[in-house]
Amino acid sequence: MTAGDKKAGRIFYIAAAFAIVSALAAPAVAKQYPPRRAELFDPPALVALFGVERVLTRAPLDNTDFAVTDIAPTAALLDVEPRAKPASPDPLDLAWSLQPAENRNLALALDAWAADATVAPERRRLRAALAAAYAARDFAPFWIENGEWRDSALAALVRIARAADDGLDLRAFAAPNAEKAAPTAADDLVLSEAVAVYALQARGARIDPASISRLIGSKTTLPDPAITVTEIAGAGENAGDALQAYNPTHYGYQQLREKLIELKAQRAVAPAADGRYAAADAVSQSDALPPTSKSKRSRAAALAATSISRVEAEIIANMERWRWLPRDLGEERVEVNIPDFELAVVRNGEVTHRTRVIVGKETTPTPIFSNALQYIIVNPYWNVPPSILNKEMLPKANGDVAAIAASGFNVSYRGGKLVVRQPPGERNALGRIKFMFPNDFSVYLHDTPSRNLFSASHRAFSHGCMRVDAPFALAEAVLGPGSGWSESRVRRLIGGSERYINLAKPLPIHIEYFTAYVDEGGRIALRPDLYGYSARVRKALGLGA
Repeated sequence: MTAGDKKAGRIFYIAAAFAIVSALAAPAVAKQYPPRRAELFDPPALVALFGVERVLTRAPLDNTDFAVTDIAPTAALLDVEPRAKPASPDPLDLAWSLQPAENRNLALALDAWAADATVAPERRRLRAALAAAYAARDFAPFWIENGEWRDSALAALVRIARAADDGLDLRAFAAPNAEKAAPTAADDLVLSEAVAVYALQARGARIDPASISRLIGSKTTLPDPAITVTEIAGAGENAGDALQAYNPTHYGYQQLREKLIELKAQRAVAPAADGRYAAADAVSQSDALPPTSKSKRSRAAALAATSISRVEAEIIANMERWRWLPRDLGEERVEVNIPDFELAVVRNGEVTHRTRVIVGKETTPTPIFSNALQYIIVNPYWNVPPSILNKEMLPKANGDVAAIAASGFNVSYRGGKLVVRQPPGERNALGRIKFMFPNDFSVYLHDTPSRNLFSASHRAFSHGCMRVDAPFALAEAVLGPGSGWSESRVRRLIGGSERYINLAKPLPIHIEYFTAYVDEGGRIALRPDLYGYSARVRKALGLGA
């Protein structure tokens, strides 16, 4: 046996002896340090902290031979087991229970109201928009507080009751009773709908102008129902005025409104008088009637035979067309009223220049739109429109292009298409001057060599553009005081090539169609329905053709 083997043997025997001594000493140690009982591991604070109950799960640990290998699982040492968790309430149910009763009642009523399948699709869309507005405010009523009408509700109800004063028709949207002592959630919904519809109608929602004619370029901007109701409901006792303001604020509209109220009052006092419009002094008859009329006397008789209700309908139709115009016409502007065959320049609310115009024929109507006058051209070329070239010039010349050129026109071909231009000169179809406001209809104001046509009362002779009487006086008027451009200075540009004069700033121009208005004498002026637009509007509004 080597020395190394002897050393390893001695280490083994020492380790074995140490293990025997440790085993014999263990009982004494255990008795000196007995195991702790379970209750020592179960302090009340711990039970309360973790929400558990003390439940005996096994006998106390009295084993005097306790050793490390006997350690029980934690739950056994604590003598506890988890307490069952109580059922948690649904957060939505909890939030719902915290809502005021008015909100809960409205939410319940809203479900059935918004989902009503018996109403038209357009009305359902409106209700959906209003439902979203209610949801955004946790279904709080707009018009009711503590079981009573708010001031805004009472003011709005007064205005809605007078909707007919503005030619509006809310009969299909009956508003709730302002005298009702305890308005309900359903009343709140009905009033919101009536307010939204009033605002929509006031802004022209009942008629799409393009449905009357493709030559009406007016665009209506409709209000958001949710924003409208929120605004009016928050206006307090001024809610009625705020709702009324959705109607046009133009002076011409307000004048027609006053006349409409007068006529309704007159008919209410004497219903039998509706058969004839006897108040001839209150009406300005038109001299601008078609030449097919037999005589001024017969036209006057026809006017006297017009019923009050028919005059009312005509006023309402014209009030509707006011809704098609921009809310702001401009303090300085040009207005052309087609049925009146007249142009007016307005500055600071006053007419500073007025002149006669020739407008489009019944078969080639002048378009209706708003734009801005930007510049003037003296000595203009006339680019013959393809419609005139193909329908009039070529047939008249028997298709002979050379004959057209011989008559003073410039003839060329562009992209294989015939292009005809008339150079500047006294025979030019546009005369000596034209007024430009670029638009989708390619129409403008211009001079004309056919000056004799201005003597006619019925001046519908053009292909759509508007010919102006005294065009150089108009040039001075639109260029404005202080521009340095007098009528005589503009005239000095006549002759030679085209000359451009830019306006200092664009001047709004509105091509309008009013067959009824209040003249300077305070009388209702009735004008011919040249293009039949007024009849179409009356029909669309349910007022008869």
